[in-house]
Amino acid sequence: MDTRAQLQKALNRIEAFLPGLLDSHPDPADFWPAFAGEADVILEGAPPHEQEWVADRLESMLNFHGAPAP
Repeated sequence: MDTRAQLQKALNRIEAFLPGLLDSHPDPADFWPAFAGEADVILEGAPPHEQEWVADRLESMLNFHGAPAP
């Protein structure tokens, strides 16, 4: 993923399925590996100068949706 627009599109996809993921994985021990499997792909695919921005966006969406503490 090269551009911020591409990264944002990928982040939007994660945020769209985040409520369902939280519902289907109420136990934090189950939720975090499922979430990380998706989020890590985006974070690791981001250019180094965009990784902090991606991490901030992921944290914001987790807070917004009330994800459990790891």
